[in-house]
Amino acid sequence: MDFQTMSRYARILAGIALPGVLAACSGQSTPPLYSWQNFQAQQYLYLQGKTDPLAQINVMEKDMEKARAKGLSVPPGFHAHLGLLYATEGKTDLAQQEFTQEKTLFPEATTYMDFLLKNLGQAPGSFSNSPQTQNVSAPQNTKVSS
Repeated sequence: MDFQTMSRYARILAGIALPGVLAACSGQSTPPLYSWQNFQAQQYLYLQGKTDPLAQINVMEKDMEKARAKGLSVPPGFHAHLGLLYATEGKTDLAQQEFTQEKTLFPEATTYMDFLLKNLGQAPGSFSNSPQTQNVSAPQNTKVSS
C-alpha cells in the first residue's frame, strides 16, 4: 500500500471513529454535587422580607429531606441560612446545630460560623430580618504586624 492509500484509509477511519467517541463522551453526565431545590429563591425572599421564617423553615426542612432521599448534599450556606432562621425564631439549640454543621461541611465558613455561634442568643431578635439588624456585619480581619 502506498502513502496516499494509507492516508485515505486513516481519514475514513477517523471520520467514522471520531463521532462515535464524541457521542460516547457526551453521554456521560456528571451527577450534581448538591440538591439546590428552592434554596436560592428562599434566600432571596428572606432578604426581601417577603417570607415568614417558620414557613421558610418548613420548606427548607422538606428540601433537606428530598436531598437526602436522592443521596445528595445540600449546597453551601444552606445550614447557615437554616440556622439563622432557627435563631430568628429563638430556637438557639437548633441554630447551633446548623451553624456547626455548616462549619463541618464547609471549613471555609468557620470564621463566620464561629462569629454567629459566639453571638447566638445574646441579644433578643439579633438574627431577625428587621431593618435595624440588616446592617450588622461579620468581624473584619485584623492586621497582623510582622
